[in-house]
Amino acid sequence: MTNSNHDHHAQGKDLSTDLTKGPILNQLWSLAWPMMLSVFFYTLYNLVDAYWVSKISPQAIAAVGISQVTLMITMSIGFGITVGSGVIMSMNIGAKNHKEAERILGQSFVLAIILGIVFTIISLAFRNELLIASGAAGAIFEPAKEYFNIVAGGSVLLFLLINIMFAFNAQGDTNTLTKLFALSTLVNLVLDPIMIFGWLGFPAMGIAGAAVATLISQLVFIVIAIRSLGGKHRSIRFHFSNLTFKWESVKAVLKIGLPAALTQVIYPVGLAALTYLTALRFLEPGTIALSLGLRVEFFAFLPAVGFGFAAMAMIGQNLGAGNLNRAKEVLSKALKYGFCAAAGLGVLVAIFAVPIVHAFTTDPQVVKDTVSYLRIVALLSYGLLALAMIEASAFQALGKSWPGFWIFFLRFVVITLPLTYILTSVLDYPIIAVWISIVIGSLISAVIGYFWIRNHMTKKDLEQVPVHA
Repeated sequence: MTNSNHDHHAQGKDLSTDLTKGPILNQLWSLAWPMMLSVFFYTLYNLVDAYWVSKISPQAIAAVGISQVTLMITMSIGFGITVGSGVIMSMNIGAKNHKEAERILGQSFVLAIILGIVFTIISLAFRNELLIASGAAGAIFEPAKEYFNIVAGGSVLLFLLINIMFAFNAQGDTNTLTKLFALSTLVNLVLDPIMIFGWLGFPAMGIAGAAVATLISQLVFIVIAIRSLGGKHRSIRFHFSNLTFKWESVKAVLKIGLPAALTQVIYPVGLAALTYLTALRFLEPGTIALSLGLRVEFFAFLPAVGFGFAAMAMIGQNLGAGNLNRAKEVLSKALKYGFCAAAGLGVLVAIFAVPIVHAFTTDPQVVKDTVSYLRIVALLSYGLLALAMIEASAFQALGKSWPGFWIFFLRFVVITLPLTYILTSVLDYPIIAVWISIVIGSLISAVIGYFWIRNHMTKKDLEQVPVHA
């Protein structure tokens, strides 16, 4: 039960939210929209870097883009593994076991630092191979390596930042998270030109300046976040004395986290394979059309990520409180509203497909192919993508991450990729067959995921929830 030591919220407004009572839709939305904004701000980081770096040279912008491919996979692994801490923390918050929730919070920082160090060693040891595999060659290789060395060298910061995201989410405080991302993006925006071009008496660092600016902006985020998490206004506080770990507890975290990490990685790997198959048959115009379509598709991720994270925190807390009916209601509302928001975006993208594509390219073949992508995939698949992602998040909230992995494995490896290969390389259909394969993969995986999670929510036994490890 709640420890008397933890009744600090009497001293001020408690920023942690009890998600086990109150109107479900209001809570879902108040958790989802700040998370959408946070992801949007994080993407702005990369856009800001790309904008300023493009002023150096075309090779520089390609170098940053290529370095970020490997870093995106890092982020995916970091996301996956820290899910485990967030889920167990929210279960303990729901069970009013604040002492254990605070211990898990401290432990999550230790795990993030260990993972960050391991990743730094591996990525720097194999940097040449990783960059070549990501497409760095010729004049692009050296600037890509320069950028990659600095950002990979500071990847502990990225792991800590991702960990903090889950810590705030588990407490139902996504508002503070959004403010932190906005501040961090602003710091990056200001520092980029200063450090790249040597303004205000700083030495001009070129592409290395963009990397250093990114690390400083992440450090600002982390320092302020730790102060906030340790504040007296929280019912769950960060204490440096909790920077320890219990092996049993770590195993419980990794049991959720490792499959979740694989789920995160299968998405970029699946897209890379799809791009390869498209390039094989439709060469450069087809590849460009697919990559432009995927760039626009980022906006479909916003409701999926927002409602997915919101559902994860709410289901976790309600299972911890033994409130199964409310957890089931959270899931059905998250699926419904996540689907509607993403499908609504898809309709808008399909309507404005031509002006959207013209903002990127005027090549007639690429325009034609990309417009067909947006009219088919955006219209028919955005809502389904949101469903699959929310279903995977709900499984993670139950402490079961493998089903989420299999939903995405089914989508890419079993359906979309083989279907694309058969329709285009064997039967010689036009590029529209690739788009239809994507929609079929999304539809089947989302429907199977829906019945699978519903089945688990009805049979769920609460014996293992929350995890007292």
